[in-house]
Amino acid sequence: MRPASRDVGLGTFYERWAIYERLARWAPDAASALEGPADGMAGIPGLHLLQRARQGARVTVVHPEAEARGRVATVYAAAGLTARLSLAPAIGEARAELVVGFNFAPYVPEWRAYLATLAAASERWLAIFVTHPHSYGAWIRRGLRRIEPGPVRLEQFDLEASRPSAMRAALEAHGRVVDEAYVDCPWWPDLFVAPGETLLSASLGRLRGGAPAAAATPYDFGPEDFPFARPTLAPRL
Repeated sequence: MRPASRDVGLGTFYERWAIYERLARWAPDAASALEGPADGMAGIPGLHLLQRARQGARVTVVHPEAEARGRVATVYAAAGLTARLSLAPAIGEARAELVVGFNFAPYVPEWRAYLATLAAASERWLAIFVTHPHSYGAWIRRGLRRIEPGPVRLEQFDLEASRPSAMRAALEAHGRVVDEAYVDCPWWPDLFVAPGETLLSASLGRLRGGAPAAAATPYDFGPEDFPFARPTLAPRL
C-alpha cells in the first residue's frame, strides 16, 4: 500500500487524539520510542509518537520510503521537534524503551515474525494496536459485504492478528501483557475506509462498485498543516 500523503476526515482526526492519549497513559516515562516500518493508519504514517517527542522522548521513525520519511520530518520540524527525531529505512539494530506497532498485520508477510522483530527492538514496553473484530462497525461491514458488487475482500477484522486470543498468545511469547484498552471508540461506526476516503465516499463507492473521489472536509491535513504539530490543539479537542 502506498503511504498516504494526507489525513482525511474527522474520523482520522479523532483517532490521532485517541492514540496520543493512550500512549501517554501507557508509557509516560519512556525516554526513547520507536515506530514503524509498517503502519496501518488511514493517514500519514509515522506520526504516532509526535506527542511523546513533545513530552521529551527521543523518537525513531522507521519507514522504507524516503518520501514518507520526508513527511514525518516536515511535521516534526513544524512542531519544533527535529532535534528529537531520527529517521531510518529499516529497524536494523535500533532499540528503544517504547516500541509501537500500529495495525500492521494487513501489510506484512507474516505478522508473528514482524511482531518478534518489534519485540526484539523494545527495551521495556511494546504497544500493539489492532482492529477489534467484534466492534459494531465490523459487524455492519460484514453485513454490507453481502450486498456489495464483486468478490468479498478480506478486511482487517478478518485477519488472525485481530483475534484477541491469537494476539495475546503471540505477545506472551515475548513478555507479559500488563494492560489492554479500547482506543479510538467514537459513537460513529468504524467502517474501515481506505486512506484518502471519508466514511460517506467509501460507503457509496462500495455500493456502486467503484469509489468516487472524496469531497473535501474541514479535517483534511497534509504534513505542512498537520494540526497536532500545534501544542495547544489537544486541550481544546
